[in-house]
Amino acid sequence: MIIYRILVVDISYVTLDRRMEFDHTQRTATTIDDGSLSKLLNNLQMKSAFYTASELRKPWSTQMPPMLQCMMFHFVVEGDATFSCGDESLELSQGDFILFPKGEGHIVSDGECKTATPLAELPIECITERYEKLTFGGNGELTRLVCGAMVFDHPLAKKIVEILPSFILIKKSNVETASLIESISQLLKSESQQISLGAEAVISRLAEILVIAALREFLGQLNETSLAWLGALEDDRIGKAMKLIHDSPDKHWSLEGLAKEVGMSRTSFSQQFKRLVGDTPMEYLTEWRMSLAFSKLTLSKDTVLSIALDIGYQSESAFSRVFKKVIGKSPREVRRSAEPLS
Repeated sequence: MIIYRILVVDISYVTLDRRMEFDHTQRTATTIDDGSLSKLLNNLQMKSAFYTASELRKPWSTQMPPMLQCMMFHFVVEGDATFSCGDESLELSQGDFILFPKGEGHIVSDGECKTATPLAELPIECITERYEKLTFGGNGELTRLVCGAMVFDHPLAKKIVEILPSFILIKKSNVETASLIESISQLLKSESQQISLGAEAVISRLAEILVIAALREFLGQLNETSLAWLGALEDDRIGKAMKLIHDSPDKHWSLEGLAKEVGMSRTSFSQQFKRLVGDTPMEYLTEWRMSLAFSKLTLSKDTVLSIALDIGYQSESAFSRVFKKVIGKSPREVRRSAEPLS
């Protein structure tokens, strides 16, 4: 009887000990079965150009210039604001969020002030390299905004932008996102009113969630034909090739090398990649490299030569020729245009 009790205790201990084991490597390596759109949104790497916590009192009106390659957004933390873009005029209230995915210029105002002050002339206070505060206007009613601009490091982001409208508006009253907006609204209000440790990081993460929510809502309404190219992310071999390019842009990839890595013939790999992605493997590689370079030029102080070497080019001149062909501007022109944002 005593022996029996000892055995029971030993077995229970072993069982409990096994339950307490946690293999984090196994958990993180587990593949989550997700749809194409979710995969793309999950893999879109956003980098902030800047965030601005604004306190605006009537009368006030500001003019945002076009920002190519950027997605601009505004979140109304408190009060009301009017947005004018082209012939469109929209009134937003507390908890509303608007995204300008193509970086188009627009005017933000109290709805009454007719004289818009350009962004470059606003009394912006730089807190960190990418986090700012703005106090502007008169002595009237208060409006608080969190505004910013983001850059996507993904060639497929260009395909998304092509099918997006000039702006995407997410109202606080939206049934699908009501609870999300309400929660983020409270957090943004708290973080933007005080300059606390890590405020920039918190605001940037919350802003990313809002941008993803806006994109998800709009893209989720499109038909399968509009998003057919997302099938590339579902294809095991083409998806693997894209990941190889993303992870090692500096490697001297060849068509044959990529085809071999994914176990396909040169011809079938090239045809399948073109069919699903819309570009040849080498075109996609170049676009990915130029996307990375564009972000580095606008968001870092790395030299052009350093950037060229980081993405697999042997010289600054060779990189610059390709960059201008793909982007339409030279590396130095892009850097000069990004200086006002700094």
